[in-house]
Amino acid sequence: MASTEVATAVEDGRLARSARTRRAIVDALRSLHHEGDLRPTATRVAERAGVSLRTVWQHFEDLEALLVEAGRRDFEIALEYVTPIDGDAGLPSRLRQLVGQRARMYEALAPVWRAARLQEPFSPQIRRNRDRLLHLGREQIERLFAPELDALATAQRQAVLTALQVGTTWATWESLRTEFGLDPAAAEQAVLTLLSNLLPSH
Repeated sequence: MASTEVATAVEDGRLARSARTRRAIVDALRSLHHEGDLRPTATRVAERAGVSLRTVWQHFEDLEALLVEAGRRDFEIALEYVTPIDGDAGLPSRLRQLVGQRARMYEALAPVWRAARLQEPFSPQIRRNRDRLLHLGREQIERLFAPELDALATAQRQAVLTALQVGTTWATWESLRTEFGLDPAAAEQAVLTLLSNLLPSH
């Protein structure tokens, strides 16, 4: 093997190890969030990832940078829950599929989103992640319920669309789960009841 090929292979291996270490640190932060530690120290993250504190700082400038990276990972995971819903299905079926999809997403990501919410006022990137998810969620609702929304007058359409979005946000789900104390099935039924009244089936 030529020396340039050896050098390339060594560099590729180094980059791969670096990427694995970086991911391990991000996953360590996310696992601590899932356990309820919403503001873990860098030392705790390093211990969970099995690396030194120095290694954490080699990969991330500060805890904010680490949290932002975890937010990007959360965004990727959130999108995995957004599976196609048949737009030609009846309204009750579309509503059930959407609510079920959102419920699964929110249950999976609630711990890390609770941590992100603590940092949200101080992090433009976390706010951008939040706003991007809200925008994508609104677009999904507009596509999925286009026949029903298009049948409404302009002012009413806007109000109903906004109400649909509010009913399907994580903030609403979190309120149902933590403030009202509903289990996932009951929270899902509450959201479905709300949406069904916003878009009654004819």
